[in-house]
Amino acid sequence: MRFWILLIIPMILAGQNLKIASYNVQNLFDLKKNGNEYKKYIPYKNGWNRATLNKKLNNISEVICDIDGDIIGLQEIENLNALELLRKRLKRVGCPYKYYAIANKSKSTVKTAILSRYKIINSKELKIGNSNNKRTILEVTLDIKKTPLTIFINHWKSKYHGGKESKRVAYAKALKDRLSNIKNEYIILGDFNSNYNEYQTIEPKFNDTNSKTGINNYLHTIKNTKLVDINTLKKDKNLHYNLWLDIPKYQRWSLNFYGKKGTPDSIIIPSNMLDNRKIEYKKGSFNIFKSKYLFTKKGYINRKEYSDHLPIYASFYINGVNKLKIGSIKELKRVEYLENRVKLKNIKVIKKIKNSAIISDGKDEIYIYRVASSLKNGYYYDIVVDKITIYKGKKEITQISDIKIKGE
Repeated sequence: MRFWILLIIPMILAGQNLKIASYNVQNLFDLKKNGNEYKKYIPYKNGWNRATLNKKLNNISEVICDIDGDIIGLQEIENLNALELLRKRLKRVGCPYKYYAIANKSKSTVKTAILSRYKIINSKELKIGNSNNKRTILEVTLDIKKTPLTIFINHWKSKYHGGKESKRVAYAKALKDRLSNIKNEYIILGDFNSNYNEYQTIEPKFNDTNSKTGINNYLHTIKNTKLVDINTLKKDKNLHYNLWLDIPKYQRWSLNFYGKKGTPDSIIIPSNMLDNRKIEYKKGSFNIFKSKYLFTKKGYINRKEYSDHLPIYASFYINGVNKLKIGSIKELKRVEYLENRVKLKNIKVIKKIKNSAIISDGKDEIYIYRVASSLKNGYYYDIVVDKITIYKGKKEITQISDIKIKGE
């Protein structure tokens, strides 16, 4: 990307789509000494000076501009002044964000923040019950074309330096209590320092809560020891869906810690994000921002130049604009990507391969990759296609929903 290009392309809200991102920028500090800085970021010591700050601001701005999100939740911002420096740099390179908020009441050295192209109606901080937790959860309500949307920006306690799971459970409990009283639609995002499937991956040395985890057990992203999928979410309004499940398992990582890939960053939604009213999640739109410049020549995350985390993002429809088109497999193969969901009627499963399948509408065939576990060989269905991709030059279906069996 070149910043001069951005200067001649005006930033506008993208029609009826709403793009929301989350990014842990890894320690954005200013040059004002307040005594709480990490040793590495004491102004004009240990290599932290105006030149290194400018480079950090340019690099983070480059990422944010390229993501082009309407709303972006940030983690590890030192203070309001550091956030203002970032906003000024973004404006200078052609990516202005008029509205912003930061968890300024937090006693943590680094804080959560938000940048938005939509007006902020209200912002506050959720205090965590455990007094040892200095970080707060930033709660921001925005006006999305006359529809209120609340976003919770999280940065939970790390597992390291004594961060047992009970520390993260404290955040989950505070969030759970708040959600029980919220009436409008909301999105939970940020750095949870927990994998999307933490209950399956947590190491014993971090677990002091009898196997219960904050992100899974207390935020209800699992049910009966299984991760909540979209169909389960629609049946139970008390559950949450982690958008990591929208992409293949081998792609699920936003952090590579000494060769161990993880998913500390998440975007999590409630059931009313899938009711085709107000703000609606665009199924299959979740992804990780993996521009080449975020990696070293050896393929590692370029944490020295940018951050040790990769940003994540997802798209949403505004005012329930989630058009459903009845189409054919031939039409699916013709388009590069789906602008709207496509309903296939009376398709037949002609071959089942574990969780994948080949389907036919009588005129053409297409492969469903790893999301066909509920389909049976030889049966007819109506299905909605939410996402397609290209693998070795061939179109594949990688996200389906609203499956209705028609018969054998």
